[in-house]
Amino acid sequence: MANESKRDLLMVGSDRSHARAREDYVKAIYQLGAGEPVRAAALARYLKVSRVSVSKAKRLLERDGLLESNAVPLRLTRQGCRLAIAMVRRHRILETFLHGALRVPLERVHAEAERIEHVVSDDVALRIAILLGRPRSDPHGHPIPYGDTVRDTKPLSTLASLAVGTRARVVSLDDRDDEAVAALAAAGILPGLSIRVERNERGRVTVRHGRRAIALRRGHAALVRIAT
Repeated sequence: MANESKRDLLMVGSDRSHARAREDYVKAIYQLGAGEPVRAAALARYLKVSRVSVSKAKRLLERDGLLESNAVPLRLTRQGCRLAIAMVRRHRILETFLHGALRVPLERVHAEAERIEHVVSDDVALRIAILLGRPRSDPHGHPIPYGDTVRDTKPLSTLASLAVGTRARVVSLDDRDDEAVAALAAAGILPGLSIRVERNERGRVTVRHGRRAIALRRGHAALVRIAT
């Protein structure tokens, strides 16, 4: 029955192994909730799986000591948080290596890192980080955790939410939409860029960087996190 339950656990991607399943779920719970509990329905939407799959995953994660038993909403245990942060660390180090050292396009590094993060050890990931000079953030602007917490987990405002005339700095890009990342990178909307909002209309946001005006689809601007 245990082996059958493991096969039933649906995963993102083609690998349905129990080890990958558990790593993907705890990482998703941690990132979706910024370290706080999350609802099962929100987790299903985030991972693009069914509620039934989440229910099955919940039972297995509870059994493995990664999720608090009978907690509503879903709450990771201390062991679950440690695993989630380790997965976040591996993922962001790998993204940094792929983009910075191997010149993999920004819109591809998330999917590539998703595959590799399950087979690389923490030791090797940290050795890669040392080789890269222990970068503080990945190429999307997300902080790389070297300890037991992820700093700056509180969500920032999005570019789409800014009023005309607001000056801001791009902090990070949502890395789960490859098409949007490609469009943002092509437009030069990358972490660290200083901008001023010129227009914020129903379907488009226009910003200015120096002498250059940059028009963005509103949906893409909603994936850009900023600091004002």
